[in-house]
Amino acid sequence: MEYNLETVKDLVTIAKPFIDPLISSFLKPKLERLGKWIKKQDINGQLDEPWFENRFEEYLGRTYAFCQNVNILLFQNQQIKIRDIYYPLTLQSSKDRKEVKIDKFSITHIQPYKKILISDTAGMGKSTMVKWIGSQIIENSIGIPIIVELRNLKESHSLLDEICNQINPIDASFNKDLILKFLELGNFIILLDGFDELLTKDQEVITKDIREFINKASNNYFLMTSRPESALATFGDFQSFNIRPLEKEEAFELILKYDSICPIKIGEKLITEIDQSFNQAKELLKNPFLVSLIYSTYTYNKDIPSNKVSFYEEIYFALFKRHDLSKDGWTRPKKSKLDIQQFRTLLRQLAFDTAVLGTIVYNESELTSYIELAKGKCPGIVFKSADFLDDLLSSVPLFQREGAKLKWAHKSLQDYFAADFIAYNSRKVEILERIYTSEREGFLNILDFLAELDYKTFRQIVIHKLLRKFIQFYDTSYADFTDIPVNDLKYRKSITFASSTIIANRKNFEKRAEELFTLASTIFENAQQANRVITATHFYLIVADQFEGKIIDLLLQKSIPFVKKDLSEDLSYREKVKIPQKELFLVNDDLKSPLNTSKNFSEITQILRHSLRGPGSRQGSFIDPDLARHELAQIENEIAREQLIDNFKDI
Repeated sequence: MEYNLETVKDLVTIAKPFIDPLISSFLKPKLERLGKWIKKQDINGQLDEPWFENRFEEYLGRTYAFCQNVNILLFQNQQIKIRDIYYPLTLQSSKDRKEVKIDKFSITHIQPYKKILISDTAGMGKSTMVKWIGSQIIENSIGIPIIVELRNLKESHSLLDEICNQINPIDASFNKDLILKFLELGNFIILLDGFDELLTKDQEVITKDIREFINKASNNYFLMTSRPESALATFGDFQSFNIRPLEKEEAFELILKYDSICPIKIGEKLITEIDQSFNQAKELLKNPFLVSLIYSTYTYNKDIPSNKVSFYEEIYFALFKRHDLSKDGWTRPKKSKLDIQQFRTLLRQLAFDTAVLGTIVYNESELTSYIELAKGKCPGIVFKSADFLDDLLSSVPLFQREGAKLKWAHKSLQDYFAADFIAYNSRKVEILERIYTSEREGFLNILDFLAELDYKTFRQIVIHKLLRKFIQFYDTSYADFTDIPVNDLKYRKSITFASSTIIANRKNFEKRAEELFTLASTIFENAQQANRVITATHFYLIVADQFEGKIIDLLLQKSIPFVKKDLSEDLSYREKVKIPQKELFLVNDDLKSPLNTSKNFSEITQILRHSLRGPGSRQGSFIDPDLARHELAQIENEIAREQLIDNFKDI
């Protein structure tokens, strides 16, 4: 949101009861501590305490205003107060599975860890939670929040640059060294939202910049949100949390929140219908964003979708043909004058093109150029790009405007239409093979949609490649372990496919986390990158989940028969494995490894079993080798049969 001086003054006035305690408790002591340094630097005018305080009041007023409103697809282009729409989510620790409900936020939530990572899938409400936390920090005088949307960072625009941009008054600029000095003193709470939205091409450079900034400003608190990403392993010193999926009753409470601010009241009726057909909607109800879309589609057609693809299909129809509930059913005309199928054709192309680039936020000229490119790939459809953009923002509001930036209303919408593009493309086999080979995690949600849109092609490409690789691994690994019980060996081979683990003695690496990661990167095979660390009593487990492992988890969610879930309740292990203390050991099939002695083998397998079940992992998923062989044979028979059959001989 953009502000002028008058608007800023109004914001400061509104937030003054919250701002004044922050200025006196946090800002003034810092000014006093930096007094000598400021005078030595002779920073023009900024050593004048009232000037600095007044300008910092502006920053806090703007930040508080930013946290007060949320823009959601259900109530497009309306200023919805976060207190009216926020439902307190529950975080679950990856370390000990303890849960904490974020209904209120206090320093005790972050103080024991100093650095927190909230990693979860699309639509779980991470960005809304960040705004809620920012609001709570100001209202309860917990500290000074700095909220950074990480998608704004580029190779040429560092984290410090972005923080300076945020803190700077609209009519002046603070000295960058002064801001850095303030940050070095500590007690800021820096909220880094959307690590997964970094541009792929810039991710390595920006990740390094974030890491260096955190090291320099280590006296502050940090909270980062992201979808699961391998690159998050760089932040192994962050305590990882997941968002617990909503329970059915929690989803109903969220529906009633929407109902309280919607002009029409459908909440009670919707809840009754969901109760009557719960199995149909239970997976959708776990995700806050999908709950909002269930509410949105129900206002349009009074129907509960049977699966995720049907759900997004109905979302598109509801938005394209939607009636303005505040204007007696008035339907907004489409400036582009495209019909529903033409509009969708352009939308598919735009979604796929931008998904390949890994972008969801654009300035107006960038998005217009992407629309022009999509237009050139869709012959026969005539429209003005400016009109199509206007429709995307208003009459079919799949995009939102935030200040000078335009963004997809939600990343999952881009994923759905990109999957829709692939499903209807004549080169879908080639596209799928490239996606699989790329191993880009940003495509996983697209594959999830595609598995429903075109299961046959998904099965013949993605599942086929996965099973061939699994069977090759299964048949060639642990071949010489004749003294290990068959069932132990079978299970070890299944759970180590697509996941590599290094075991390190915790005592020797307790305060050497970065060194541990550096060493691990030299031990992992095929340049794999660690993406999670599991802390046991005596060990660290550094895990690198491969792309196939994430596909296995995707298949588990879809109840594919050859993927099983470890349901064993006995996850205990003695942690008495005898290995040299100062070394790191890769779990593999080396007969000479101390991890593979007859005394250690079953214990190591049990430790791996435990690691497979933790948050952020494959949730206990593994491939059953016997069912996998049967499935692979069926797929290959189908492919061979199709190659022999001429389906068009009678044309």
